[in-house]
Amino acid sequence: MINNIKTYFEDLFQNKEEQTQQKHTVELASTALMIEISLADDHIHEEERHVINNLLKDRFNLNESELDELVELAEKEVDHAVSLYEFTRLLNETLSMPDKIGIIENLWHVAYADSNLDKYEEYYIRKVADLLYISHADFIQSKLKAAE
Repeated sequence: MINNIKTYFEDLFQNKEEQTQQKHTVELASTALMIEISLADDHIHEEERHVINNLLKDRFNLNESELDELVELAEKEVDHAVSLYEFTRLLNETLSMPDKIGIIENLWHVAYADSNLDKYEEYYIRKVADLLYISHADFIQSKLKAAE
């Protein structure tokens, strides 16, 4: 009986730890992709930084220190990343299709933040959409929604 109770609580705490780890992984991968898009034209505009911060606050309910820490960590990950696949693999493993489409829409918001859609920004978003198995129709629909 005591072993059953002990096992129950160990499983409960392990599941909570796994859920917390999964949440942080999604946050980091999403942030890294947004930073990748903002760097597509070789530098991050202040408007893009502002949009990224607002999207992260809204999506993940972060306070300022958590936001700063997440962005700093994501920037380091982007500097060391070999490909976009590192980030999209994590999102494919954990997110539903509507959530992945939401990521694409957020990337469009970042791309449109400086009022100039660079061809490389669009290229990277298309590449991320392909890696997330987003249909072309959803890709276009998210682009139009973000452009409004």
